[in-house]
Amino acid sequence: MKFEILKIYEDDYGCEGIPDNEELMCTVALRGENGIEKNIRLSDSFITENLLKTGSYLLLEEV
Repeated sequence: MKFEILKIYEDDYGCEGIPDNEELMCTVALRGENGIEKNIRLSDSFITENLLKTGSYLLLEEV
């Protein structure tokens, strides 16, 4: 299903920072073609490498 990115929120790791051996993660608010909204977590590197931003679209498999 095709989802529009509504907002990208960088996860808050507090003063401890990102734990060792983990990637910076973001929460991404999406709206599907059917109008249903949901949040997923994606790595910041995936978002950057795929040039994703508000208004971009993702194709996700239904699980």
